[in-house]
Amino acid sequence: MPGVASDEAHDATRWQPPLRLVARLALAVLLVAAPFAGAIAAIRFAPAGHLEVVGQEVSLKPVLGRNTTELESGAIVRPEHGRIPILGKDVGLDLHVDWNALIPQDKQTRSYLTQLWDDPQPEIARITDAARGYVIRWALIGFGAVVVLEAGGWIGLRVRQRRLAGYSPDQARLISQHNRRLRLVSAAVVLVAVAALDVTAIRIYAADDQRTVVGSPVFQGTSMSGTEVHGLVGEVVPFLSIIEPRNDFYDKVSDNLDAALAKTPLKAGKNEVLFVAGEDLEDVNGMARILGRTADLTDAAFLAYTGDLTFGGKAVESYIIDTINYYSAGTPVEFAPGLHDTETIVAAAQARGWHVGDGTTHEVEGVDGLKVLTAPDPRISTVGDFGSGTVLRNKDVDVADFVSAVGDEACRTAPDLVLLHDHKLGRQIAARGCHTAMVLDGRSYHLVGPREVATADGHTAVEFTAGSTGGHDTTIPDPGAIKSPATFEAFLYNTRTGETHYSIVTVKPDASVTVTPWISVQVPYADYVKDGTTEPTP
Repeated sequence: MPGVASDEAHDATRWQPPLRLVARLALAVLLVAAPFAGAIAAIRFAPAGHLEVVGQEVSLKPVLGRNTTELESGAIVRPEHGRIPILGKDVGLDLHVDWNALIPQDKQTRSYLTQLWDDPQPEIARITDAARGYVIRWALIGFGAVVVLEAGGWIGLRVRQRRLAGYSPDQARLISQHNRRLRLVSAAVVLVAVAALDVTAIRIYAADDQRTVVGSPVFQGTSMSGTEVHGLVGEVVPFLSIIEPRNDFYDKVSDNLDAALAKTPLKAGKNEVLFVAGEDLEDVNGMARILGRTADLTDAAFLAYTGDLTFGGKAVESYIIDTINYYSAGTPVEFAPGLHDTETIVAAAQARGWHVGDGTTHEVEGVDGLKVLTAPDPRISTVGDFGSGTVLRNKDVDVADFVSAVGDEACRTAPDLVLLHDHKLGRQIAARGCHTAMVLDGRSYHLVGPREVATADGHTAVEFTAGSTGGHDTTIPDPGAIKSPATFEAFLYNTRTGETHYSIVTVKPDASVTVTPWISVQVPYADYVKDGTTEPTP
């Protein structure tokens, strides 16, 4: 019997090292996996994020493993909204919004919203970016929190070992035996918590909610084609007067723009700054797309916009800012607010990274050798509140004060370029003769182009007055396909010589696009057309 007992003790002793190794490996796997598990759990259990879309707050909650996005718990399901493949997993979205606030009651404002539905890509991109940022932010928080806890535990063990090392072997053994039960309980709690976290993360990651979206028949042929709608909203949406047949007009314009720019490339050379300029879109979202795309295709250093982005200046109209940002691939924007650009639109532009003019001279972000003075119009139109006339943007600054202040700033700082909205005011500032290249303005339905303005010292200065990029002939809002030619410009400024050239991009109601070659600002556009060709070079 003693021999048998001895053999059993020997076997137990022999298996102790492998078992201890396996336990340590298992513990290591649990601890290494825990930060990643924390990241996954944080994404799942974090509170919803928030995003402003067309002036309304939208809450969004990413859902790992889903391949669709749901609005109001399944009322509207779209497969393309906010899909974010991460670690081989789709990430869908739960969106919530106040329908009563999002969908205006008056018919005119709903017509603006129609344009958003007709081209939802800019807002889809913003929602996707917000969701991606949410996932990354909370994943880092979850990962970092677990790493901090593990590091804290490891540091605590090291401190304990150092303290025990300061005692005699007998004292250290006595202390260890005294705390043995507490250590075992603490270790068990930690192991259970880590294992539970890892298991929870595995279950979250393994979950799949892959859905086949069945487009509702009512949307066939519209911009919402392929969208599945059900529930209470399914009963309401078709009768909201915002669903119209999809218009592919600006798809054709975009293709024709690509072809025109391929035939007449607009590129900057050494010591040259190329920028694109627009004016008076007044809610024509499709032309905002074309303006932004031109800035992207020409690698414009920035986009100059000289006023009247919107008609009413309501928050719901701010989608046009997102359209420009999306199609210009984030090209910096210099914005000189016009009469229709209320403080609501100005705030939305600032929130989206635009430089809104304040009447001071500065260098454009990322552009060396070009100084710009961008100034907001001193008046704001009241048409957005169904009024008429204007009010002062700053009650202490009238039109005469504005012209004087901007002219003084130009003479003090000698900017290369002055941006403002109204050509009547721009002409007075140009007559001061303090700018280097030109005063760029608008508030003219039709393109005027460059003009020489006599200055008080007997010289001349250049003022360039742009036409309507929205193709407007009247003040009546018409945010759909253009009925008249729409124009905007590309400019090329040589920072060494000061020479400036322009090219006119014209979009016609038949969706055709023409692009002129570079023309010196010393040549009026009317003379170019008369002496060069009856039609700008296609």
